[in-house]
Amino acid sequence: MGNNKNNRRKKRKNRHTVGKILAILQIVLSIVFVVVLLMINILPMKYLAIIFGILMFLDAFALGSQFTRSAHIIGKVDCVLMLFLLAFANVYLIRTNATLFSITSNDYKVDRIAIAVLNDDAAQTLKDAADYEFGAQVIGGSDKVEQAIVEASNELGQDLAYYNYDDPYMMVQDLYDGNVGAIIYNTAYDSSLTEQFPNFAADIRELKHIEIKTKVETVSGDKKDVTKTPFTVFISGIDTEGSIATTSRSDVNMLVTVNPNTNQVLMTSIPRDYYVQLPGISGEYRDKLTHAGLYGPQCSMDTLSQLFGVDVDYYAKVNFTTLRDMVDALGGVDLDSVYEFTTISGEYFVQGMNYGVDGSSALAFARERYNLPNGDNDRVMNQQIVMKAIINKCLSPAILTGYMGIMDSLSDSFETSLSQQQISSLVRMQLNDGDGWDMLSSRVVGTGDENTCYSSGDNVLYVMNPDENSVNTAADFINRIRNGETVTQDEITASMMN
Repeated sequence: MGNNKNNRRKKRKNRHTVGKILAILQIVLSIVFVVVLLMINILPMKYLAIIFGILMFLDAFALGSQFTRSAHIIGKVDCVLMLFLLAFANVYLIRTNATLFSITSNDYKVDRIAIAVLNDDAAQTLKDAADYEFGAQVIGGSDKVEQAIVEASNELGQDLAYYNYDDPYMMVQDLYDGNVGAIIYNTAYDSSLTEQFPNFAADIRELKHIEIKTKVETVSGDKKDVTKTPFTVFISGIDTEGSIATTSRSDVNMLVTVNPNTNQVLMTSIPRDYYVQLPGISGEYRDKLTHAGLYGPQCSMDTLSQLFGVDVDYYAKVNFTTLRDMVDALGGVDLDSVYEFTTISGEYFVQGMNYGVDGSSALAFARERYNLPNGDNDRVMNQQIVMKAIINKCLSPAILTGYMGIMDSLSDSFETSLSQQQISSLVRMQLNDGDGWDMLSSRVVGTGDENTCYSSGDNVLYVMNPDENSVNTAADFINRIRNGETVTQDEITASMMN
């Protein structure tokens, strides 16, 4: 009898020991959860207090129940459920913190320099082409081309023979004509070269590419309290896939002006081919706005600040990978198209609402201009439609199921000069107030023309001459939003029709 009683006591003790271990694990995960929440700092204090109180109660019950005969089973069930819940929540929070750090701390850029020959050339390696005469690009990243030439020469153990070209289009034409055997150029120009030579991508073959990583100065932008002070962010959509650090043209150019006091947001789109001066770069010469991206976001910010006469405080840069992956993570978006049209890549859109558009199709919708009545003027309108659709989907329950996918898409293909603290404060303000935002859309227009561009040598390209009236009107709306005046979409729409 005595042995049986002792055995039962040992079994109960073992069961309680397991429960105590589970309770301690729950307390540890609760502490980790609270610490990460405090690090991210996105929750208002009232929510933090509630969460902290609930966790303390559940942790105390989980541990205390293991010292009782009647409640220890309920305590174990509570522990198991809480362990799963806390583990899941901690993964979300840690991923969020890592993403916020990643998108706000990028301090370098990557220039990808290609050494290429025609596709039917006999050379298969750089060594095979060692005695060729090369054409080398000397504008828009020429210092990186020179670094690549030095690296390639060192690899071969001999100097490369090359001609410098300040016109990349002439360089490619000379490759086609056989005047040079190979070219060395910054692949940031791939899209521009393809516009001039439609089969360029298929006609050439890379023998080697060299990636040159350069530390960059922090883009200007003070650390103002963005929950109280109006600000303007330059949104740049670069025309590359992969790493956001890769030097590229800025195909999407938008100023987003936010007034946190009036809860109004104004999106002002600017056509990529706007013919403008690039401050500090082009001098008295003009260039396409899209080419400002080749010189970094600060150049684009300065260009638009000069164009509109307004302060541009921060930038946010995304690439095609970001948009496609984010839309797919959200399960598609609904696009309200002004026109019925088919993109050059074959995607068809009806006039009115297009439901459940996937990432690749949304990207095609935002990039199309050739099959729209007003070309680039309509494209910037479609880009705003896509942005609004993404914002609306992010404010829906779809954000819960697509959260991790969104974090993955942002971490490697999005960067901003807003600090992690500023982003956290905006989220905290929204959670605390719960106010809706009045999203307004504006755009500037122009007339098509052909002219030489600073970044393209003597080659004549399609450009768009700015319409001064639309620029002045758009600048007025930006200033009114920043000054706290209430602006309506009807007012903006009426001004664009005049």
